[in-house]
Amino acid sequence: MQYGYIFDFDGVLVNTMELHYEAYSQACREFGIPVDKKRFFSQAGMTGREQIRFFAEKAGIEVDIESVYQRKSELGKDWTDRAADISVNIQLLNILRQNGVKVAVATGSTPKSILPIMAKFGIEVDAVATSEDVKRGKPNPDLFLRAAEKLGIPPQRCIVIEDSDVGIEAAKNAGMKAMRFYNNSGGV
Repeated sequence: MQYGYIFDFDGVLVNTMELHYEAYSQACREFGIPVDKKRFFSQAGMTGREQIRFFAEKAGIEVDIESVYQRKSELGKDWTDRAADISVNIQLLNILRQNGVKVAVATGSTPKSILPIMAKFGIEVDAVATSEDVKRGKPNPDLFLRAAEKLGIPPQRCIVIEDSDVGIEAAKNAGMKAMRFYNNSGGV
């Protein structure tokens, strides 16, 4: 019986959440939208547009979500040099793969932001599901279900490694088991 492991990316395989926060908070601030850092981190895994929409609605500010998102993308376009690996989880991923276990990445980020970082750290997986593969981010199960589909493994035989509240909720919503990773080197 084959099992699959699905890793979140930001905050689980690499320390990029602070970089995301910097870009989102600056872009939102430029449009008059305050971003609560603790809430931002707890919602990691939502798509970028969902994060922006959440904070804009919370502040009661009507804004063109796409314009804010484009500004965020400009601010975060060169993260590869600043990203740091979370070696313990990359080692786990590599051990799983060496032993014939299928692994995937499921992230609310875009391929454009994760693929250069994956290349930098030699992260190789059997499947990748990103915000471009789904309409809804975490806590909806869509990313994890898409990753399981790409792996060819039923959801109930997938184990998710996650660091955010919404990610754990998404794994449960997908009918998967979840392991919580607490990253003390980044975030709040």
